[in-house]
Amino acid sequence: GILGTADFISPEQITHSSAVDIRSDLYSLGCTLYFLLAGRMVFDEGTAAQKLVWHQFREPTGLSAFRDDVPAGLDDVVTRLMAKKPEDRYQ
Repeated sequence: GILGTADFISPEQITHSSAVDIRSDLYSLGCTLYFLLAGRMVFDEGTAAQKLVWHQFREPTGLSAFRDDVPAGLDDVVTRLMAKKPEDRYQ
């Protein structure tokens, strides 16, 4: 089954919930930082089912679209935390 909240769930939790590791938590941390910095969820609209699909396939809108005072380096960190593939996140 799926363990997690549609707004913070990693792609691998949706498709392979029994094989997740710490990198899944990193994805969720990225979603949390995104929310704190942007003032909105990564995918703010849509149903829970749509959000599950979007976390797997849709790239989020960059933080600079909501705030012009977020340093580029911090934007890069959040983007990497939310990489779709676990191996592309911090290890």
